[in-house]
Amino acid sequence: MIGSPVKQLNLVDSAFTNRKKRSRTEKHLDEINAFIDWSKLVKKVEKTYKKSKRGRPSIPIIYMLKILILQRLYDLSDPEMEDALIDRLSFQRFVGFSFSEEVPDFSTIWRFRERLVKAELIDALFDEVLQMIEQTGHRLVRGKMTLLDATIVPASRKAPKEDEPPSPQKDTDARATKKANKGYFGYKGHVGVNQETGIVHSARFTAANVHDSQEFDALLTGQEQAVFADKAYDSADRKRHFRRQGIYYGIMEKAHRNRPLSKAQKALNRHKSRIRCQVERVFAQLKRWYGYTRVRYVNHGRNKLQFLLLCMIYNIRRALTLVAA
Repeated sequence: MIGSPVKQLNLVDSAFTNRKKRSRTEKHLDEINAFIDWSKLVKKVEKTYKKSKRGRPSIPIIYMLKILILQRLYDLSDPEMEDALIDRLSFQRFVGFSFSEEVPDFSTIWRFRERLVKAELIDALFDEVLQMIEQTGHRLVRGKMTLLDATIVPASRKAPKEDEPPSPQKDTDARATKKANKGYFGYKGHVGVNQETGIVHSARFTAANVHDSQEFDALLTGQEQAVFADKAYDSADRKRHFRRQGIYYGIMEKAHRNRPLSKAQKALNRHKSRIRCQVERVFAQLKRWYGYTRVRYVNHGRNKLQFLLLCMIYNIRRALTLVAA
């Protein structure tokens, strides 16, 4: 049975609701709460539940979705999230708990996240939030200029040895790669960003050994008049295709053996780099604000959920800034 939120407030709830002074955290969470149309996200998740009036009601879906947002917003583990919901009034208000309700334990949070992973719902939730942003009446999402980039995110476990038996504690989905002669084991997050607004309109999550250029087409909206990216995306065939389509080729060109870049190409690369580098702000914020210096889980589906949730949160906060400007 799908649980429903408690609508009636008790005396303690009413006393705190009438309190005038709010913390900065509470004000920020109120802005996020008001911006998101939670009913649309709930409808996406309801499909994974069986319609029945039997059994004990589940924790309301809207509560669990808000908990996942809080968890990624403050980089909390499941037990830490449970403790924070017990201790922090601002978190309780954001989720919608009354003082008469028990907060879910960490295993309930884990099971809900697993439900989303198995149903492969995160892409649909990400797209739904993008539609909410578009409905603000601003051209925030799909612009004429797209910036592309990818970042390597180390795994939470060391690479398994060749003769080591399979284990649920080992990440068998992560892969090894090299960058600047340094080895990495983990995953790679790919984004397509609207240059004008900084909104992430496309996000992909792969093993670290997947080359950046393999996700190129999946990151485009199809409305671009210009695309900017680093040398990893450079391709002679792609350059010819762009010219035929009338799309500006803002991808930095790379030198080849016995064919160094000319002075004109180097100067053009510097120009492209000044525009392209704006996309790096996305990954800088994910790492500095949300502690995304490594993945938290041990398989692709769970880690993809984490990455796209972070991109959703980034977009929501970015949209709030743009609408207020």
